[in-house]
Amino acid sequence: MLGLVLTAAVIAVTVVCLARLVLQRGQRGDTARTDSSVDVAHALMAVGMAAMFLPDLMRLPAAVWAALFIANAAWMGALALRRRPAGTYLHHVVSGLAMAYMFAAARSHEPNPHVLSLSTAHSSGHAHGAVAVVEAQPAGFAFPLVAWVLMIYCALSAGFAGTNLLRAPPTCHDRPAPRLTAVTELVLSLSMAYMFLTTL
Repeated sequence: MLGLVLTAAVIAVTVVCLARLVLQRGQRGDTARTDSSVDVAHALMAVGMAAMFLPDLMRLPAAVWAALFIANAAWMGALALRRRPAGTYLHHVVSGLAMAYMFAAARSHEPNPHVLSLSTAHSSGHAHGAVAVVEAQPAGFAFPLVAWVLMIYCALSAGFAGTNLLRAPPTCHDRPAPRLTAVTELVLSLSMAYMFLTTL
């Protein structure tokens, strides 16, 4: 049930993030009311989470997704060095690396064939044969400790986003909808924590 709710929430957030990018496209400089880099990070993460929840509809190699999030994390890291406050950008660095790890290190239940060599005796001599034994590999991550750390970070991030949602005013002079940003962070962080927890 929770998975279905988060899937619907991620799809809604994806639509909102993409719409925000389109609306902000014609605004530049002081007229732009949001940071376009953060908007891109949100949109990319939302699309990536949608791909996680709906893998059959969004077929793209995991390596491509990982490369996209690593590139975005590097860009946000560069912005963190040049802009203040840097906390928002550093958060997206960690989130981007978490998404890259999720795509690159996640393992599903896949058959792992083992070939056993058998020998059978016949009246005319000896004949050797091979039998393939299929063993299912458990789902999980290549480095579980890293996944647990990232899952805890995402859960804490969701908690902070929920707090910001309760405290944020409907509008602000430099941001059109602080509550919308908080909802976006809440849904994405909670979805990432859920994905980590269910895959561990």
